[in-house]
Amino acid sequence: MKIHHYTLILISLLFAASCSKDIGVYEYHDINELKISGVASTINLRRTLDTLHLNPTIDATLDDGDINRYSYAWVLSSGPKIFDTIGREKNLHYPILLNPGPYNLYYRVLDKKTGIKGMSNITLNVSTAFSRGLLIMGEDEEGYAEAEMLSMLNDTIHFKHLLSESGLPRLREPVNFFHTGGTYDPYIKLWVNTKTQSYYLDRVTLKSTPANTFSRLIYASESIDQATLHPVVIAPQVMQANGYNTSSGGSSYRVILTKAGDIFACYLAINGGDFYTNPVNKASDAPSVRLVAAPYLLYPINNMSSFMWYDIKNQRFLNYTSLGSTNPAAVLTDKDDGTEPFPWNQAKTGRKLVYAENTRAVESGYANGISFAIMKNAANVHYVYKFYANGSAPARIGAYTISSIATNFDKADFYAFSSNRTVIFYSVGNRLYAYDYNPGKERVYEFPSIGNDPITMLKFDTQINYATNSLYIATYNSSTKGTLRRFIVGSNPNVVELLPQENSTWTNMVKIKDINWRGLN
Repeated sequence: MKIHHYTLILISLLFAASCSKDIGVYEYHDINELKISGVASTINLRRTLDTLHLNPTIDATLDDGDINRYSYAWVLSSGPKIFDTIGREKNLHYPILLNPGPYNLYYRVLDKKTGIKGMSNITLNVSTAFSRGLLIMGEDEEGYAEAEMLSMLNDTIHFKHLLSESGLPRLREPVNFFHTGGTYDPYIKLWVNTKTQSYYLDRVTLKSTPANTFSRLIYASESIDQATLHPVVIAPQVMQANGYNTSSGGSSYRVILTKAGDIFACYLAINGGDFYTNPVNKASDAPSVRLVAAPYLLYPINNMSSFMWYDIKNQRFLNYTSLGSTNPAAVLTDKDDGTEPFPWNQAKTGRKLVYAENTRAVESGYANGISFAIMKNAANVHYVYKFYANGSAPARIGAYTISSIATNFDKADFYAFSSNRTVIFYSVGNRLYAYDYNPGKERVYEFPSIGNDPITMLKFDTQINYATNSLYIATYNSSTKGTLRRFIVGSNPNVVELLPQENSTWTNMVKIKDINWRGLN
């Protein structure tokens, strides 16, 4: 026991001696710790318009005032293996000429006396001046088609003369300025569509050449009149502010309807891109005969996996579910027992299609967006058809006869269906009306506050934030030119109110025919 006790004492003395020697071995020095501040972690920039100005603050714990003590590097990365040093000064002033996309910017500060480094990482999101905003198509003072844009990035900028300065020939009969949306770059296009010709533009510069036509994308064996082979309707539309045309990103499908009433359908991934074969505007009861389609494609905005179209010759709605093939459209069946709100085949009713529109309206069982059509018969009586143009068995939801109280409905220049209420806005010249078609509660309203200028467009927002029930109204006169205003349709079920929105009036524009949203490059 004693031997064990003495052994422990000896070990303790040796350990203490060892520790006392270690105290004299190490020398401790303060290091120059570097802290970088004054730089945001994420910065949004516009190509060619913006210059990146960064003036970071560097706090050093041992700063001796020697400005030559430090070296700097600004390193830009656009991928895991692509790096470029764009600056070697403390501050950075860098004009943005980068292609649109995300970048990583690394700031490195080196203390050359100690080898200590300070680091800061910044995410740069580069877009073009034209990456986000309202695309506007209309006529200039000479009656030529002209495109403009309300760019809405950090602030709102009105860009003019986009079509006339694009490098394309002058065009007439404007239809729309349309961004296809999506997430996969090779499938995205930006179209200027008119009834005289249509072209796709470079999405960054908005320039084009006469070679950029729809015919360049077609590999058809059928004879097609080249003079009418250009888009007037493209589906699906952008349906989110981020530029997506489905809730999950990019749609797998694209459908294009031309001036001649031909329809081309494409499954983008299978086709290897935005390419098309023979037209699909044929019916299963005559699969070799091309039928002229009315200028509307009817589908659920939230998710287009099929679409409907209207056969002008036979006055009937047809259904197309074979996207990715050239199969004919299905002829939909009708009952003769009066149990259905309306027949798909309108030949028996003597009614013809006047107008059609897709909305973001939803009901139980119809979650992806309801479509509407306005019909009229030989006696000039008008009807509204409400249906769900989805899948192999589209659903007829309702039919409504337009009451005689709807002043001038039969003379309307433009129509617009609310997604949130049973209301149709329509205009005749400079007069704006709203008709509530809710059965048993039909009412009509007139809005003289719109003014004396002729109305050139009515369009509800179904792309940016449809829940606000925003109605865009365009007017024009030769002195002040085009005006675009955004209104909110009130939610009071007992009255239709039209409420002007602050900072949502734009002037000195073209004679507007159509607007569409662009949310990405």
